[in-house]
Amino acid sequence: MNVIVKTIHKSDYPNPISFSEGESLILGHLDTEFIGWIRTITKDGNEGWAPVDYIEMSQCKTKGIAKSNYNAFELDTEINESLRVISELNEWFFVINASYEKGWVPMETVGIA
Repeated sequence: MNVIVKTIHKSDYPNPISFSEGESLILGHLDTEFIGWIRTITKDGNEGWAPVDYIEMSQCKTKGIAKSNYNAFELDTEINESLRVISELNEWFFVINASYEKGWVPMETVGIA
């Protein structure tokens, strides 16, 4: 599916988190704006948002193990830019642009092409 940018998106996270399947994670609070995301600290000490679905939480819910690989890179976009959707998760699209850059954008910032 292709989408067109209606509202620009600029990432607030210049150093996005990433983790690999099996990696131990420290977990914080759930996001109240975007349901299904949790504040996460990776083994290198980097902190950011990660999808709850990608993490197996311990019983105490403050630690977890990554169930799959993840990279939180958000793509900066411009009005009327065309993007191809690769996947959808918790109100975000993972997209690729005309320059073959891949990243996450909020679904609310784009419309169907």
